[in-house]
Amino acid sequence: MNGIDISAWQGDIDLSKIDFDFCIVKATEGTNYKNRYFTSHCNKILQMNKLLGIYHYANGGDVKSEADFFLAYAKKYIGKGILVLDWESNNNPQFGVNDLEWCLQWCNYIYQVTGVKPLIYIQKSAMNAVKGAGYHLWVAQYPDFNSTGYQTHPWNEGAYNCIIRQYTSEGVLPGYSGRLDLNKAYISAASWRKLASKITNSSAKKTVNTIAKEVLAGKWGDGSDRKTKLTKAGYDYNKVQTAVNKLVRASQVSNDKIINAVAHEVIAGKWGNDGDRKKRLTEAGYDYNAVQKAVNAILSNNQTVSYYTVKNGDTLSEIATKHGITIDEITSINNIKNPNLIYAGQKIRIK
Repeated sequence: MNGIDISAWQGDIDLSKIDFDFCIVKATEGTNYKNRYFTSHCNKILQMNKLLGIYHYANGGDVKSEADFFLAYAKKYIGKGILVLDWESNNNPQFGVNDLEWCLQWCNYIYQVTGVKPLIYIQKSAMNAVKGAGYHLWVAQYPDFNSTGYQTHPWNEGAYNCIIRQYTSEGVLPGYSGRLDLNKAYISAASWRKLASKITNSSAKKTVNTIAKEVLAGKWGDGSDRKTKLTKAGYDYNKVQTAVNKLVRASQVSNDKIINAVAHEVIAGKWGNDGDRKKRLTEAGYDYNAVQKAVNAILSNNQTVSYYTVKNGDTLSEIATKHGITIDEITSINNIKNPNLIYAGQKIRIK
């Protein structure tokens, strides 16, 4: 497909007289500039049933501020046109310094807020600095500055991957006396519209229970890293964590060692008596009957609770061997998270 990109420099253009499949319009720059022709140009493109694109020229300032400024001005066209970050050196102190991080943060934020994955416009010489962001590229590379019309096979075509190629800033088309940026898109109209469309939560998100299982499998990291990743992906961290806890408790119920440990706690009076005990165990996710069966077995065998006081130089392995139990049994009964971290004076239950 053939197309053009325009800004306020082409404010007087009559798009109805120009031949194009798509047109990408500048919306904003930094946090202060708005293209006063933006709305009229976008409306005309859509009225002509042509493909629309809208772009923000970065000034390398606060990422969120620039993104919000762009979204506020372009909100009427979100979902109707592809979104583009224009990353160039002019008026941008971050260019060549912080390319990947800045572009990645801006694109991720736009995608998170809108559900539309943006493109990055970049000159060929700086392409490698941003392609690691994982977003589609619109690449500018000119063989010269000679006047030209649309080209079927622009110079250096196929030498690198991009979905749009800008091959001249000296384009000349019938119906307009000025110079235009000319572009070739390597995607279909249907693909263009798909890139412009919002991805709905129903199609993009998995169930909370599925994500909880992935968390337990280690796919979402730990601690604050997990929370950041889940939130960024659009999931409610608290709901996922609640589901994780339920799955953990469910697995504990089927674990004889854990049941035995809880039974010892019951005998020690930590879970109350009769109906209260049953209620508390059930709410915690334990099988009351399994726990009570273990309690009865312990009492019938006259098992008693024994403790060992840790001395300087003791290791959990030595303590386990000395008392004829395993390290896993000790850590389970005593809820020890790190078997390498014990201290003198600590009382450890060994039976």
